[in-house]
Parts: sequence; structure tokens; C-alpha cells
Amino acid sequence: MKQSFIRNLLLASGLCATMLTSGCASQYSVKLNIHTDPEGAHVIYRQGQSHWLYLGVTPLNVIEVIQKEELEDEDTVSIKTMRTGYLDQVREYSGREIRDELAEQGQIFWTPRLVKAPKK
Repeated sequence: MKQSFIRNLLLASGLCATMLTSGCASQYSVKLNIHTDPEGAHVIYRQGQSHWLYLGVTPLNVIEVIQKEELEDEDTVSIKTMRTGYLDQVREYSGREIRDELAEQGQIFWTPRLVKAPKK
């Protein structure tokens, strides 16, 4: 009886592990490493034409989960930095660029130099 319970528990654990790993195969865990010059800019991002999502303030090191089907070659990921008194900086990546940079560096690294906004 005890052996049967342990065997069933191991089978259930193996099944759960298989389901979890197969589900993760359809996602990228994307490490975003964003610094600005000067630091202290707010960072937002979006996939395609979806709503902008707030990530935090630079220096920023976060991990975002992106579905593989949202990183096809024609798909885009946009990252924007904003700081009062400076012009917004935007970087757009194609799905291929994201995949290539992740394969080469293991992260998306961006360091925009902020430009002071003209005085009015």
C-alpha cells in the first residue's frame, strides 16, 4: 500500500514537471537591463500596439515574460524612457532583434543618453 502511494506520487510529480516545462517552452524570460545618462528616468514598454506598461526607474534590471508567438519577425517591442526636463527616448526591437540579442547577450541592454528638452 505504501509503495503504491509513493509510486503514484512520483508519477504525479513527473507529470506536473512535464506539464510545467512544456508550458514554459512557449515563453521567453527577457532580462531588461536599462540605464540612462543621467539615471532616474521612468521606463515603460509595450508589445506591438498594446498598452504601455510601467517597468520602473533607471537603473533598471527586470525580467519580463514574453510569449514566443509575440516575437515573430514582424512583431515589435518598444521601450521608452522619460524624465522631466528631457526628451523621451524610444527604442523599437523587432521580434528577430529580441531573439538575436537574447541569444548573444542573454539580456536586452540599452543605455540611452537623455537629451535636455529645449526651454520654452
